[in-house]
Amino acid sequence: MAAPKPPSSQLLELEEHALEQLEAEANATPATEEPDQRYEVPLPVGRLAGVVAFSTIAGAVMVGGVFRGFGARPWGAVAGVLGILLAVWVFNLKNPWTLNAAVLVGIFLIGVVLTIPGGSFEDIVNLGPFVREAITSGDVLRPPVPFTLGWRAILGWLMGGLGFTAGWVAIQFRRPALGLVVPLPIVALGAISLPDTAKIPSGLAALVLLALGLGLLSGVEIGEEEQRSLRYEARRAIRALPMVGVIVLLLYFMATRNILFPAPRYDPTQEAQQPRTVPLSEVQDRVLFTVESGVTGPWRMGALDIYKEDEWLLPPFADNRIEEVPADGIIDSELQPGQRATFVIKDLGGAVLPGLPDLVGLIAEGPSLAYDYRTGNIRLAEGQIQPGLEYTVTAGRIPSVEDLKVISTNPSALECTVGVRCSEYMSIPDPPPAVSDLLRRAPIDSLWSKYDFIRNEFLLTVVAAGEGTPVPVPVEKVQDMLAGSKEGTPYEIVAAQAMLARWAGIPSRIGYGFDGGDPAGELVEVRPRHGASFVEVYFPGYKWLPIIGTPLQARSDVSSENTQLSDEVLASDDISVQVWVPFQTDPRTFLFEQIRAVMAVLVPIILGLVLLYYLWPGLYKTAYRARRRSWAANKGPRERIAVAYADWRDVATDFGYQYPADTPLMFLDRATEDEEHTELAWLVTRCLWGDFQEDLSDNDALTAEELSRSIRRRMSQAHTLSLRFIAGLSRLSLRRPFSPALSPLVAKAIEQREREAKVLATRS
Repeated sequence: MAAPKPPSSQLLELEEHALEQLEAEANATPATEEPDQRYEVPLPVGRLAGVVAFSTIAGAVMVGGVFRGFGARPWGAVAGVLGILLAVWVFNLKNPWTLNAAVLVGIFLIGVVLTIPGGSFEDIVNLGPFVREAITSGDVLRPPVPFTLGWRAILGWLMGGLGFTAGWVAIQFRRPALGLVVPLPIVALGAISLPDTAKIPSGLAALVLLALGLGLLSGVEIGEEEQRSLRYEARRAIRALPMVGVIVLLLYFMATRNILFPAPRYDPTQEAQQPRTVPLSEVQDRVLFTVESGVTGPWRMGALDIYKEDEWLLPPFADNRIEEVPADGIIDSELQPGQRATFVIKDLGGAVLPGLPDLVGLIAEGPSLAYDYRTGNIRLAEGQIQPGLEYTVTAGRIPSVEDLKVISTNPSALECTVGVRCSEYMSIPDPPPAVSDLLRRAPIDSLWSKYDFIRNEFLLTVVAAGEGTPVPVPVEKVQDMLAGSKEGTPYEIVAAQAMLARWAGIPSRIGYGFDGGDPAGELVEVRPRHGASFVEVYFPGYKWLPIIGTPLQARSDVSSENTQLSDEVLASDDISVQVWVPFQTDPRTFLFEQIRAVMAVLVPIILGLVLLYYLWPGLYKTAYRARRRSWAANKGPRERIAVAYADWRDVATDFGYQYPADTPLMFLDRATEDEEHTELAWLVTRCLWGDFQEDLSDNDALTAEELSRSIRRRMSQAHTLSLRFIAGLSRLSLRRPFSPALSPLVAKAIEQREREAKVLATRS
């Protein structure tokens, strides 16, 4: 490293004189100087509250759509506005304890205010049970839910807290744009929870409110003494209304025409689904429900009515015909009542209730019940089954064999269920040879005689082996059970009987639920081990009839698995006819599942953006300084020296030593005496402004760069690791660079102006 050239005495005297003058000016205070008078511009609190009010009301529109009716939306808006007014009121409170207490009490009272229209004084005073009931029902209800007293209080606290937070951010932190954004997560969460019929109008209403909030935000000038008048803002808003209306109509058209949200290529609700199975060994033995009835079953839960690609499947959810049970309890007035059963739920869980085949009527007190006219399910209209629910059902009369034999009507042209023709329940591939042989030998005097013959022949031939887990049952498997291995699992045997019915010309499906139970006095206790599957066939006048049948024998097994035995079947240790066994699980919140799915996407994005926000200054400074050094290397020694010193001063600024007005020699007095720092300061001063200007070399530039690099390294090592990390991410040197003119872009612009000036001078 070359030693710096000795400074001239004239330059030293000039520098000392300049330092003395600057020190004298800094210490001198004019006698006539008056104390600093600061004028604080009043904060436009009203306008800031109005900005966040629009987005808060948008949140109320979306959240209110989760409840039935329109009433929840205005009450949610009232709660949000009261929360904003609370933020305005506590803004002037100075004592932190008083402020916190006022916020907590204020938000609590907002929730209480919302309960006043929905309950008596005694109910409002004792809100706890209503709130707990709402929270419990919220774990299982699907929107829209009833706007009960507990939900009123919860909505009040939610929207009141949201309005207060938005107002506090806008007013106290003076960040109206951030306050406008605070309710947006609630808007998004409400949007994914809304029923399909309410999503488009609620979304458009929220969009208009957010647009109004943005319009008002553009007129807020924090720190300005004069604000735009409300009359001016109103005129501007009125002029913008036609454009907003056009945008809303365009969005509505695009949403309703599947342009904005194209229809999915695959809709799970339109597809038949495989049943979910649970092995009996994994289910806790317990009483699911009790039955008091003159029949022994089956206690029906649902049906598989689609045979597709060798599998029996649940019908598509979109094809279900679910309607609430009428007030008179009549479900099917065409059938004659013949059976009766009273069910009491113990530990069942879920939303589907057991019943009898071909329900005629239903009597129950408590939650609203619904009936699926396609699958024959009884289910809760909303929520989850609670222990203690009691209801009574009546079902159609069971016909005799003689009654069935006289039926000669071809059912293929009839409707087996509401909106579904019987021909769909007769869809089946061509029969295998063994079945064709049975059909040739079967009587043809009636459909029942034909089916009864081939079914009995099948049960006399097949041997039950294995567990009753649903598996594909192709036509080849039926052939194997009749003329091959002659073995099949209980599920395969039931599925084959349903397929035989279709080959015989009778609509059929697989019913599932429970059969029988443990006697307990006059009642029957039904447990998971009583799960069963069975064939259901359709006959005009009697509709769906369960056909319970078992093979004559079963292959024995020495396994230790839980089993279910039948007195009509020879000894076996592994017959298990359960198909879908309901089991108790912890209730899972439907809204929580939606929130978790959204957060699983949003949280990584938000964390990534936050991380990028804090890390980008370090990355940007590294790239910027490298580009600046490259630019200086192409320009010459003078620029290299200037950039080397600017790098040192920018690093010092990031560590908090920002004195942009100090010259290199003045900055020496800000730090402890250091030989390299002094050498760099004098070298830069003499090379850029002193006696070395006319005789610069690459060696001088290299010396400045080495000194700058050494000083930066030693300064960084003198600080703790945490301070080094903070300095690396600091934005100070970006906001206040030591020499903005050394930016490559600025230098390029200056050079461009100089060239243009030379061109103009030449022309002139």
